[in-house]
Amino acid sequence: MTRSVQSEFVDGGAKKAAAAAPVRADNLSPDAPVTELAGIGPTVASRLANVSVATVFDLATFFPRRYRALRELVAPDEQSLGELVRMTGEVRSVGLSWLPGRRAMVTITFVCEDSSTFQAAFFNQPWLKKNYTVGQLRKVEGTLQKKGKRFVLQAAKVLPVGAVADGEVQLRYPEVEGVSSARMQQWIQLVLDGLHWQRVMLPELPVGLEELTLSPQQLLLAMHRPKDVAEHEHARRHFAVREAIKLFEAVERARRARQQRAAASFPVDDAMAERILQRIPYTLTDDQHQAVAALWRRLAGPGAMGVLLQGDVGTGKTAVAIAVSLAVCAEGKMVAFLAPTELLAEQHYASVSKWLKGTSVDVALHTATHRCKLPTAGARIVFGTHALLTGDDKLPGLGLVVVDEQHRFGVRQRMQLVHKGDNPHVLVMTATPIPRTMALVLFGDLDVVTLKSRPAGREAVRAFHVPAEKWFRVLRSIERAVKREGRVFVVCPAVGEEGEKGGVMRVHESLQKKFRCALVHGRVKASERQRALALFREGIVDVLVGTTVLEVGLDVPEATLVVIVSADRFGIATLHQVRGRVGRGRRRGIALLCGPRTDRVAAICATTNGFELAERDLALRGSGELLGTQQSGFSTLRALDPVEDLELLLQVRKAVRSED
Repeated sequence: MTRSVQSEFVDGGAKKAAAAAPVRADNLSPDAPVTELAGIGPTVASRLANVSVATVFDLATFFPRRYRALRELVAPDEQSLGELVRMTGEVRSVGLSWLPGRRAMVTITFVCEDSSTFQAAFFNQPWLKKNYTVGQLRKVEGTLQKKGKRFVLQAAKVLPVGAVADGEVQLRYPEVEGVSSARMQQWIQLVLDGLHWQRVMLPELPVGLEELTLSPQQLLLAMHRPKDVAEHEHARRHFAVREAIKLFEAVERARRARQQRAAASFPVDDAMAERILQRIPYTLTDDQHQAVAALWRRLAGPGAMGVLLQGDVGTGKTAVAIAVSLAVCAEGKMVAFLAPTELLAEQHYASVSKWLKGTSVDVALHTATHRCKLPTAGARIVFGTHALLTGDDKLPGLGLVVVDEQHRFGVRQRMQLVHKGDNPHVLVMTATPIPRTMALVLFGDLDVVTLKSRPAGREAVRAFHVPAEKWFRVLRSIERAVKREGRVFVVCPAVGEEGEKGGVMRVHESLQKKFRCALVHGRVKASERQRALALFREGIVDVLVGTTVLEVGLDVPEATLVVIVSADRFGIATLHQVRGRVGRGRRRGIALLCGPRTDRVAAICATTNGFELAERDLALRGSGELLGTQQSGFSTLRALDPVEDLELLLQVRKAVRSED
């Protein structure tokens, strides 16, 4: 048990010994800055500001992220196995042992009143041995397990000497960089004891969400010092409703503003539709036809279009986006197409330039390494990266903004590009299917169009796990693919240096002894990167080794195999995206996931359905980090759980919209 894990839970009613606590404060104003509390100076205040804690009331509403029911036991028993418990025991012995790799394990044996014993083990903390003396009485919390005939507490936490442990709930608070968990709890307890409660006001809830509830003081105490799980959950749902209201009010403001603002109209008649579709070098699926027709209708108005086009890997979102873009170009307007990487922007530019050769539509590229003069008028599609966002230049001829892989940018960056034009239409695309709970808030201001079917002949790519010690199987698979004139992607988690395990430098050095290889990563110059891709596409090299710059959008129909090195170091969304780089031609694609078989790796091997994987990803990772949600409001959620609170979210959205 590392120190960080050991300290992440605190008892729901625990109070630190007076000697360790900061000086008590009385009659604290809710609006007072946190610097009024002892121990919080400018440096600590700036760290707290990073998690949106600036006032005394912000500290009071710095809620635990999770909670667990806890049982108080006098002694361990078989009926309580697997449960979170708290027991009081006298230290009988403290042992220190060393494991291979210079890893330490401290094992403490406690004896209860009835002479029964239990143990708690702590890894890589050898200094703990001197913290416990034989005969000392301590309270210990953890999950009760049995190993052989011995009772043990897993994920054990020994409460501080003098701590008054009451209540039946164990709370876990979010971590704050540069501030210890113990100090945060001390300041929160100070605020709860010294807050001027008569000055604490909570806004009224919208019609349909009112409920007979507790006072602000009772609600906040139930969040931090609950007597049981039911009391804490009642208070959590109350504050979750309030957070959901704030989120949906912001979403509704954005949605109404988009619907009400004037925008250029781009109607598409039958003749124009036929001309546009002739420029797309594919036969569109029924899904694509329906999506294009729906987007053309929205381009005709009234109001500015705002659509999220989501589709699994390989469902043809780019072709849909170009069909929509050409409707705007037909009226002499510009389209800004924002891609997450230079590699993808370059590929879009190369492909679409061929599609539109001989037309009056100009195709341009604007990235950090390849800048063009941004036009003020004329029919043009400009593919670019973050470079499109920089500068204060206006784009009065901008009629449509297309954002590819929206989760790589964030809502603010999307709007940054929108504001460069005069109320352009907006098309947001993602190949990472978004769970319903996330879409409600992240893209609640947009209409949703979904692509589900793949073009004819393009099958889903199955993934197979290969343990690290079976690397020879990977080499055999690469050899077979090359012999069949296929191309092979090898994706690594880091650039690394020569000899670094999992780095592209080492992997490339190893593979080029057996195969014709090229190397691509973020440190490679754009000209060298383009040359490597050209060699790969033309079949002059058979294996392309790179980092996650290969993740999205690359389209090489001859690629039939992708090898993902140290797959356990990637998230589900990235793994799903990477496997979508193969099987885009007539031949079936296969993905090999190398390394330990983690839950994420197992999920990718179990299904090819991106929507199922999105839900699984959300369950595994939580809402805080999925899809870059720190950029879109989820980082400030303290009571609302978008994973579990779907019904609550739907209820709040209905109530907020009914107030319009």
